[in-house]
Amino acid sequence: KWTRLMVFDEFEPVRRRYAAGAAFFRGQGKGKRVKAVHGLDQAQAEVGRYVVSRELPKVGQASASSYEGEGWAIVKAESTAEVRHALKRLVTLVQVELG
Repeated sequence: KWTRLMVFDEFEPVRRRYAAGAAFFRGQGKGKRVKAVHGLDQAQAEVGRYVVSRELPKVGQASASSYEGEGWAIVKAESTAEVRHALKRLVTLVQVELG
């Protein structure tokens, strides 16, 4: 690709095969431990097919000290619209309660 660009001044971008994104689950409330995690079953039912990797929050784990939160999920789909939908549903449904 680089040679073709330099020699012939032509560039053809590689066709994107999928879109991807990440959701971070941050604890809400006062406390130093995860008291409950709500919405995982519904999130799995609605958008679980898009999740390719995850680290889910666990009851009893210490609250995070960084902006990344208590857990995360990476989603992948053929279109950006599908990824946006999956991410929006994940951050809406999955609620981490600290206590």
